Formats: sequence, structure tokens, C-alpha cells
Amino acid sequence: SSGINAEYGEFMREEISKEVLLENAITASVIGPKGSRISAVRQQTTATIKIGDDESVVEGKRKMLITGTLKEVMWAFNAVKKLIKDAEDEVRGGPLPGGNNPETTGYSGNRMMEQAQAVLPFTPSVEISEEVKEKEITIPNKNVGQVFGRKAAIINEIRSTSNCKVIVEKDSEVTGEERKINLTGKPQDIHLAEYLIAAVQKMPKDASFKLGLL
Repeated sequence: SSGINAEYGEFMREEISKEVLLENAITASVIGPKGSRISAVRQQTTATIKIGDDESVVEGKRKMLITGTLKEVMWAFNAVKKLIKDAEDEVRGGPLPGGNNPETTGYSGNRMMEQAQAVLPFTPSVEISEEVKEKEITIPNKNVGQVFGRKAAIINEIRSTSNCKVIVEKDSEVTGEERKINLTGKPQDIHLAEYLIAAVQKMPKDASFKLGLL
């Protein structure tokens, strides 16, 4: 029987992969605010969980790959199934389908996020990583005042909310109608900063006052 037990133990330690198809509409809810829900499953089960990027979405479904020992994958699969069920309930019963309610996106009480979501729906990043990256985006040069806000109030709030380093090209460096903005931070922070920059351009000109930043 010791031989069978040893074989069973080896079998349970064998590495396997399990693919799960997620409805794209509930992906943000499954991942959780700032990746909190899926990160908790990773920590509890020690399984590797990879979520496909936007290009992997086919017919409204996104791939999720769970890798680890048989035991880890079974544990993670059950935890993910529960997240999916909770997410489906949340999307069906929530005030704003798709996870755009500040209560469910993890930014409740943040004036900037609440104002931003009133003009542009927010979907949390599916790329959750601790690795610091850089990204360059551009905005129309005519919108730079809105992105900065009075006394740089808006740009400073974007930096604070996203935990992202945001560097805007100086007037003397601008050529043409576009202005470059460099973002440095974790992928989810860059995603949030990029979203906020897009949202503030849709806000009223006096957004600094409305947000209570001045």
C-alpha cells in the first residue's frame, strides 16, 4: 500500500493545465478591484492563473489558464467557479452592469473616479503584475489644459489615484497637434492613469472645482 500511496502522491504533484472560458462582460468583476479577487485565489492555491488579453477574446469569451499540480488546479478551479458565479450575480443585480459602479470597482469615495465613471465607463486592467513598465500615449495638444487642471490639480490627482508617474511633454518640445505623455508604473496603474487622462478630457472645463481639488 505504501507503493500505491507514493504513486498517488506523485500523481497529485503532477503539473497540469486547465483552460476556463470567461464571459468578457464579467472579466473585470472576476478579477476584482486592482486584481484583488484573482490575486487572492493565486495566493491561497499557489496555482498560476493567466488571463488572456483583449486580443484573445473570441465571441465575447476570454481565456483563463490555470496551471499547477492537480491539487492546486482543482482548488483554484473551484475558487474561480465561485468568483464567476458571484460576478454573474453582481453584473445582473448591480446598478451599472459591467462593473462600472464605484462600489464594485474599488474606488468608492474617490471623487475623481466617480466623476470619471460618469463620463466614461471603467474596466479594470486584466494584466496584473508587479513589474514596472513604461508606456507613451498622446493627447490632442488643445486638451492639455484640461488634463493639467488649474495649478496642475488634475494631473496631480491622476498621479495620486493611479500611483503612476505621469510626465507630460513640455510646450517647447511639442511638434504638431499631439502632445506626448509618458506613464511609468505597474500595468494596472498605467491602465488606470490612461483611463483617467481619457476621462478628464470629456469632463467640463471647470473640473478642478467640481472635483473639490481647488
